[in-house]
Amino acid sequence: AQTAADAAALAGAADGREAAEELAAANGGRLAEFEVQGSDTRVVVELGAARARGRARRESGVGGLGAGGADGGGATREGLAPAMVAALARAEQLLGRPVPITSGYRSAAAQQALWANRAANPFPVAAPGTSMHERGLAVDVPVALVPELARVGPQAGLCHPFPRADPVHFEVCR
Repeated sequence: AQTAADAAALAGAADGREAAEELAAANGGRLAEFEVQGSDTRVVVELGAARARGRARRESGVGGLGAGGADGGGATREGLAPAMVAALARAEQLLGRPVPITSGYRSAAAQQALWANRAANPFPVAAPGTSMHERGLAVDVPVALVPELARVGPQAGLCHPFPRADPVHFEVCR
């Protein structure tokens, strides 16, 4: 429930109530409360009998919520689910250096835009509503980092579900 609340708060801060509802549902919960005060978004998510609160702050000028460049970093960690943030931190410990992200969390609108322009993308693009990026549970990394991250990924909790079709894509292992 806490992970669903944190993810919903981050999505809500980035894209509003509808995005928060979508992410809560994607994580098995239901958005029970949604409040925006200034740059703070606060949510309550119910998951079965559990009830959890989440809070996120939208900072002005923060970018990188959509797709980044194909060869370098550029996307932020804003909007990523706590499980993904933890898995990336563990991977960084194992690698001894930062893990750059070329694409992280995507709002429904960003996924739709990517889908509409998928012919120009060198890698497959998931249909809107089906991407783990929309849940904050997937990242894309620079091609040059793939072999190293694939090596330490399992220890860090990162799975590499499409090593041939989409080698830059990593998800939180379920």
